[in-house]
Amino acid sequence: MEESHKISVSQLFLLLFLSRSFSLVAYSPAAQVGGEKITLLTTVLSGLLQYLLLMAGLVLCRRKTGSSPFLVPESLFYRVQAGLYWLCCMAVCVYTTVNFISFLTAAVYDHRYGWAAAITFLAAGALAVSQGLEGLARGSGILAALLGLGCVMIALGLWRQYDWLNLTLRTLPWKDTLQGTWQGFAMNGEIFALLLFLIYLREAPKPLSCAGWVGGLTLASTGVQLLTMLTLGAYGGRKPFPVFTAVTSAGFQVFQRLDSVFLVIWVILGLVKLAVFLGLTSSLAPKVFLRPWRVTWVWGNSALAGALVLFLWNGPEEWMNGFYTVLSAGCLALPGVVLLPLLGKLREKGGKKA
Repeated sequence: MEESHKISVSQLFLLLFLSRSFSLVAYSPAAQVGGEKITLLTTVLSGLLQYLLLMAGLVLCRRKTGSSPFLVPESLFYRVQAGLYWLCCMAVCVYTTVNFISFLTAAVYDHRYGWAAAITFLAAGALAVSQGLEGLARGSGILAALLGLGCVMIALGLWRQYDWLNLTLRTLPWKDTLQGTWQGFAMNGEIFALLLFLIYLREAPKPLSCAGWVGGLTLASTGVQLLTMLTLGAYGGRKPFPVFTAVTSAGFQVFQRLDSVFLVIWVILGLVKLAVFLGLTSSLAPKVFLRPWRVTWVWGNSALAGALVLFLWNGPEEWMNGFYTVLSAGCLALPGVVLLPLLGKLREKGGKKA
């Protein structure tokens, strides 16, 4: 992505909201390691933690020349920073693609054709990135409107299945509560993506707008949990994709089932998330090698992501569980949001003293 075209803060927040919504719709406590620690309480506490760490990251990204986690272009530290951020974004691309094809092969296609779904998905994401950040940002408004319409249709289609006796506020031991709270932050790669997108903004985001973005994500996550809780009860916690299970029982007189609506939402959100992080990898790779940006970086990173996805997809199931465990431990989010910007801040202060 080139820096010649700037976007507004509201456009970026809307784009990242759509990106994060893909993970929220993929809510699957039964299939994810530690998913049983995701409750309404830990979701709210995690929202507060995410806001505090986001604000800390924004403070650490303040530089003399503007806001950015990077420092002194073309220096060795600059290239190391870019390389580590590239690894973080590539990991999210791979995880997103595997998550996408896992659902499609479970609900629509045969498992043997997962490779075809992965190649098609990555090619579509690369094509979207090649159109530029400004095009993605402008289209996010239309996509958000379609997402809202689809969610209203699903919510209305499910109203007869709501059972308020299923509504419970599950509490966990304090250790599990802390782990669930941390896990919510650790799986939100959009926070460090926001820091990387600072150089593309016309102005720096304000604390109130950041609170609105994190608050919106927290409300959306809470809404997804409430929907599955009211419609499926304890049964939803044992399903790999409880939102889709609930949607299959919804319908109107015109649409007997709303599976197709959910699939459209899933595909759109998946492409947005992939485009966000694939765009970041294609903009970070030239920084590592000190080369100008070209669209070939997009397709090259897409091909590499495809190779990693097929390697992970065809490997033992323990590989995917281990991959998720690494992500949920915060091995990407903590360095991306706090540690790398902190190192840049310390180096900047060291340079001033020298």
